[in-house]
Amino acid sequence: MAVFGINFNIFYLLLIREFAKAFFNEELRVYLGIMLGSIALVTVNISHLYPSVREALHHAAFQVSSIMTTTGFATADFNLWPEFSRMILIALIIIGACAGSTGGGIKVARVIILWKALKGEMQRMLRPRTVKVVCMDGKQLDSHVIRGVFAYMTGFIAVCLLSFLCISIENYDMETTVTSVLTCIGNVGPGLSAVGPMGNFSHFSILSKLVLSADMLIGRLEIFPFILLFS
Repeated sequence: MAVFGINFNIFYLLLIREFAKAFFNEELRVYLGIMLGSIALVTVNISHLYPSVREALHHAAFQVSSIMTTTGFATADFNLWPEFSRMILIALIIIGACAGSTGGGIKVARVIILWKALKGEMQRMLRPRTVKVVCMDGKQLDSHVIRGVFAYMTGFIAVCLLSFLCISIENYDMETTVTSVLTCIGNVGPGLSAVGPMGNFSHFSILSKLVLSADMLIGRLEIFPFILLFS
């Protein structure tokens, strides 16, 4: 699961023996850092629930890999895990895997660009005369790429908020309402509470199922192509 959450361009670089470019790819390093860091934090947080640290690591590694790569499998009912671990899993549902991989979510590349753009804006606010450019893998990103990422995030938030409102009509608890939308738009599968790994979506109304079906299509096709279909 973790391997196919990596950008397929990395595999091409390995095939043509560009090992340095592959292993020092910025998105790959951040992706692995988020995944390994999450596994470590979840393992520590859930270790008291299992007979040994080894078993806790086993479940943490599988669930983090499954959620971050939006594969959707489960070896444990993480709905019963401590709140800290569950919040980490929600964050991974949103982030997703690398761009150009089989995974969904907003993609690690966009997270990197957003972080660098926000960091640059903060530096410009502190030092207005400073010229800051956003670079990735040593290359400067065009301004239209950064604007596209911000526009995507605006659309993502708008779709999520509208979906939250539609699902909330059924008066489920907040965990069910929020994670059902996030897991569908991220193409993950399980969420929390009623849509956790031991639950399903059969109890939703026809309206909610249509909304969540639309979220799954938007998440897989991405927001802009989906909007263009109806423009």
